[in-house]
Amino acid sequence: MSLADPTHAEQTFFAVLNKNDEAKNALTVDLPERVLDPEETVLDTKVGDIQNDTTPILLATDRRVVLTRRRAFGSWKILKQAPAAEVVDVDFKPTLLSGKLRVHLRDGTQIVLSTGTKDHAQRFVSTMHGLLGR
Repeated sequence: MSLADPTHAEQTFFAVLNKNDEAKNALTVDLPERVLDPEETVLDTKVGDIQNDTTPILLATDRRVVLTRRRAFGSWKILKQAPAAEVVDVDFKPTLLSGKLRVHLRDGTQIVLSTGTKDHAQRFVSTMHGLLGR
C-alpha cells in the first residue's frame, strides 16, 4: 500500500475495517493490493475465527463476495468467491461455540465463514440484505 496514494480498494477496505468493531490484524495491510482490484469498493468485512494459525476474512464488494485467508508465509489465498449478482441470500446460524455466516449463491452452493461474534455477523447480514433489497 502506498500511503501517499492509496487505491480506492485500499481506502474503502480500511474505512470499513475502522468502522467495524472487530479485532484487526496488522497482517491485513496488504490484503487490498493482493486480493482486490484497485477500483473495487469494499462494502463490508467480517473477520472469522482463527483456523490453522490464520484468520479468514469475508469481504463484500460492489463486484463480488470473497472469502480469503492469509497463508502462513504471507500471501493471501482466495478460498472462494462469487460475483455479487450470484448472491441470493445471507444468514447467520449460531452453533454451540461459534456460528456460521453463510452466503447463499444462485447455484445452490454457499460461502461459509465460522465466527464467534454474533453481532458482527448480524451486521454483515444486514449489509448484504440491504444490497439485496430486503
